[in-house]
Amino acid sequence: MTGQLFDDRAGPVSGTWGRTEAALDRLGSAIDRLEAAAARVGAGDLLLAGELRDARDQQAALQDTTRVVAQRLDATIDRLRTILEE
Repeated sequence: MTGQLFDDRAGPVSGTWGRTEAALDRLGSAIDRLEAAAARVGAGDLLLAGELRDARDQQAALQDTTRVVAQRLDATIDRLRTILEE
């Protein structure tokens, strides 16, 4: 029964999953842009430095988002366990 609660991705967890997937998509896009920039220009080019800074900023923001999502998922799992124990 517990596996079904987590596999359905229904209820409050579904919005969190969507935000997590969107965050991972943004991270992938940032990495793609960084790789494209590295292929276009030399290491000392200002464009590369700007894109690298932007990618690092996005990565830091996504780490924060991931931390918050993990905390929310842990809280939701704890609530579900409490409900199932009752």
